[in-house]
Amino acid sequence: MVDFGLQIEPQFGFSYDEVLNLASSLTEHGYTSLWASDHFMLSQGDTERDCLDCWSLLTGIAAEVKDIRIGSLVTCMSYRHPPVLAKIAASVDRISNGRLEFGVGAGWKDIEYKAYGIPFPTPGERVDRFLEGMQIIKGLWTQPTTSFEGKYYAVDNAVASPKPVQSPHPPILIGGARPRMLRAMAKYADAVNMLGARGPEEYGQLLEKLERYCAEEGTDFARLRKTHFMTFVVGEDQNDLSDVLARVSATEGISVEEYRSRRARAFIGTAVEAVELLKRYMGLGVTQFQTVFPYQEEKRSLKLWADRIIPAL
Repeated sequence: MVDFGLQIEPQFGFSYDEVLNLASSLTEHGYTSLWASDHFMLSQGDTERDCLDCWSLLTGIAAEVKDIRIGSLVTCMSYRHPPVLAKIAASVDRISNGRLEFGVGAGWKDIEYKAYGIPFPTPGERVDRFLEGMQIIKGLWTQPTTSFEGKYYAVDNAVASPKPVQSPHPPILIGGARPRMLRAMAKYADAVNMLGARGPEEYGQLLEKLERYCAEEGTDFARLRKTHFMTFVVGEDQNDLSDVLARVSATEGISVEEYRSRRARAFIGTAVEAVELLKRYMGLGVTQFQTVFPYQEEKRSLKLWADRIIPAL
């Protein structure tokens, strides 16, 4: 069985009402979850485009839409002090009555760090901080009190109450593709997302590495939920796809050719081709897809998936 979640990129300019409207319609389109990325802005100097905070957005949706799960894909460990992030996530799990998926990563978008005055260390240090943060967060969620002293973070007899509704804690989804993040998945994750994988072949190669790391950690590889996040630009047929591409490229003020070149990691094709691709990922063990659609194409895309894609899988 495979399920689908809608990924929202607040940095595209969504209003809260737009996201709420989409979230309220998901189950009728065969979707089970809503996810939000954790960003502060789309690009440097883009002063006219709104970007809602990930956790504030998830809190609002959790309170108003009761029939879907909600998740961060992925929240950045170093954007918030890890004990504070643990408190925020536990609160959202309470507000949602146990519907939170805690997607987390080490961070990458340097322009946000610099613009907001957040130190942007080397990739190695970002992963070190991630690993320390995971120890603190899991401790705060599962232990009466938590003490930890690492190189970057420390807590002293910290109390985090209330605990999350979900036991022992909300599912932890770790996103990444580098070896140390794969090892972190093997140690801490309940679900994994190979962010940045270029196609099923590379995704499969990353899963093979992850399986080896799981064996080293004594983790049951089979219990890890395999998920995939991807942008989809889909038409019912080639004519419809041409119309979609003309529309979305015009919105960005670029040619169709340039739009295609900028979306090298996106899937651009027909509904039939999308089904073929999804089946390839399913053959690798993927049981959940988080789909991103071009901004303002979400409603059309959800209907297309409900009518043509999900029933064909």
